[in-house]
Amino acid sequence: MKVDDAFDAELTDDGIRQAKVAGATEIVRARGANIELIVSSPLTRCLHTGALVFADQVKDDKIPKLVCDDLREISGWLVNAKRRRRSELEAKWTGWDFKSLTEEDELWEEDRLEDDESVVARINSALKMISELPQSNIAVVAHGGLFRKMTESVVTKGEISRFNNCELKTCTFDVDAFGNFVLEEIEC
Repeated sequence: MKVDDAFDAELTDDGIRQAKVAGATEIVRARGANIELIVSSPLTRCLHTGALVFADQVKDDKIPKLVCDDLREISGWLVNAKRRRRSELEAKWTGWDFKSLTEEDELWEEDRLEDDESVVARINSALKMISELPQSNIAVVAHGGLFRKMTESVVTKGEISRFNNCELKTCTFDVDAFGNFVLEEIEC
């Protein structure tokens, strides 16, 4: 992976194609009009993916778009997991709310890969924040490694298969009587 590692990597041509194809899927056609909020990782490839997949929803700022540092990919070693300065992101991605980010990336470390405990704590923080939002139909744009850790660390009803690159899934999200986050994949 270090061979093609690039600082806060842009989407490749293949990634752009995948995002446009995902935006034309039945999930987006059937449920996209009802999306009330998009929450994204601050890494450029996620912001660009969200803008392409939900092009109709982000056009003319029809719905709010919130950026959450806790949705970032597992951090460390590779610079593709290091985010740009908040001011750079705000200048490039107008219409997105970056208020919760610090100016500098305080998560990424060159010599250490983020441990599982830290990743799970970030996931729980992101899920807690999402659970407290007033919106109920929320699109979350994040990274495969993060979604894998999420489905391993929370209660799931049924099996939630691994997320492929630029794959969309529809899930219900709840908090059970014991305070556990519960995810269930539903068929579109």
